[in-house]
This record gives sequence, structure tokens and C-alpha cells, in this order.
Amino acid sequence: MQKHTLAKFKYYSILPEESVNRHKTVIIYHGWGGTAEGYKDIAEELSKEGYQVIIPEIVFHDTRQPLDNHFDRETTQQCFWRTIFESIDEFNDFVTELVIQKEEIVVAGSSMGGFIANGIFARETSVSGLANINGSGSFLLSEKLFREKDGRGEIPLEEVKKLKQYDPVTRVTATSPVLLIHGDADEIISIEGQKDYYRHLTESEKRKKVEFKIHKDVNHVFTAEMAGDLIGWLKKTF
Repeated sequence: MQKHTLAKFKYYSILPEESVNRHKTVIIYHGWGGTAEGYKDIAEELSKEGYQVIIPEIVFHDTRQPLDNHFDRETTQQCFWRTIFESIDEFNDFVTELVIQKEEIVVAGSSMGGFIANGIFARETSVSGLANINGSGSFLLSEKLFREKDGRGEIPLEEVKKLKQYDPVTRVTATSPVLLIHGDADEIISIEGQKDYYRHLTESEKRKKVEFKIHKDVNHVFTAEMAGDLIGWLKKTF
């Protein structure tokens, strides 16, 4: 896996093994407080299956203005959604610099990265697919659940407006395939956000190419079984 700097962006990449080339690029976004390099193992597994993999450094992580302590409660509350929104906003410029057609891209992510990938998918209707692992495609609902858990009050009106601008459940998204994966015992990111987005796709939009894999008794962990679900879905879909 190689590290690159391109304009303002920094990212890691790994090319597909020559024996298999599926002509797709998987862009993977990591979770809150994580690192791009931390996804080296899954990137190598995907490259063996014929995919080019790109893992961006995310704002406020790695070398991009990293925070002192991501898990300080006030820091998380101030920067979590800002990180998601900025990552969604910069996607178009990032892939333009990469010179990759959006039709060749599958966006994926775990935890916060799942929020980011889902937000990109909801905005960029030409991308080939979405894999959201332990994240959420229902932003406003997830923020309500965060606040209930933390004992905070109602969401201020300005924040509601901002969340709705990016919330995938407020958008008619691409018709490309979707994979949702979540542990039903997740105590960090409630599975209810994934369930709500699944209902949005399958009931409101009447979408057919949507899979939802629920892992019983699994907390907020990207397990080997989840990685297997992702790889299996990519291989049969692309």
C-alpha cells in the first residue's frame, strides 16, 4: 500500500493483482478517531479480488489537522458532523484530482466512514455502489439518538437544517446497488439509522438492489465476518 499527496489531498492506494481486474475502484472511509493506514488489511484483501482500493486521509485525522483527543465528548460533539460534511463536500474535487470516473467507483466506509460514504452516495448519483458498515444513512435520526444517549436537549433549528441538507433519507439517490451491514448490539452507532435508511430505499423508493446484513450480538466492531460480507457482495455485484 502506497501513500500519495495530490493537491490538498493525502491518501493510500493499492492496485489490483494482475491476475484479476474487475475495473472498479473501492474508496474506503475510516471511522472517527481511526486512521487511513488502519485499513491496510481490508485493502489488501480487496486488491487480491481485483479491485483498486483508495483510502483517503480524512480532515481532523492523520496529517490533516488532527485533533488532540477525538474521544473527548465536547470535541466529538463539535467535530463529528463537521468532519462528515467536509468529507462529502470534497469528494468531487478528490476524484477529479484522481482522474477516476464516478461510474467506476464504489464508496464504502465503517462507522463515521459509513456516514461519509452514504452521504456521498446520496449526492453523487453516478457512483457504482455503496457499502455502509456500522454507520448510518439517516443523519437526523442518528443525531437525535446521539443526543438521547448523551442526555442533551433537542437539536437546534440551524443544526436540523444543516443535517437535512446532507441527510440521505431526504434525497432520491442513485439506483446503484447498496450493502448495509450492522451489529444488532452496537452501543456506539445505533442500528436504527441503518434500518431507517433501508426502509427509505426499499419502501419509499421501491429499490430492489439493496441488501441488509445484520450481525447478531455484535457491538461496534468491523469484524472478519463483516469483511467477508463486503468482499462477497463486491464479487457478485461488480
